[in-house]
Amino acid sequence: MAQAPANLKLVDSLAQIILTLSAEERRLLEQKIQAPQMDLNLFFAELVALPADPEQPSLEEISQTVREVRQELWAS
Repeated sequence: MAQAPANLKLVDSLAQIILTLSAEERRLLEQKIQAPQMDLNLFFAELVALPADPEQPSLEEISQTVREVRQELWAS
């Protein structure tokens, strides 16, 4: 747990900085911290809508490569 003291120092430093912010600066900070996360469903919908990358191997090609590598490893 060597990282815990460093994290405590970081938290203390951040707290000191935050306490020196003006009301307007705190409002801006809260907006940044509470920024809405991208909707996961929207992300996947956009991902599915992307065109296929012709440079990427198909699932069948990947499976075949995995089989070949396993056979080579097991033969060794």
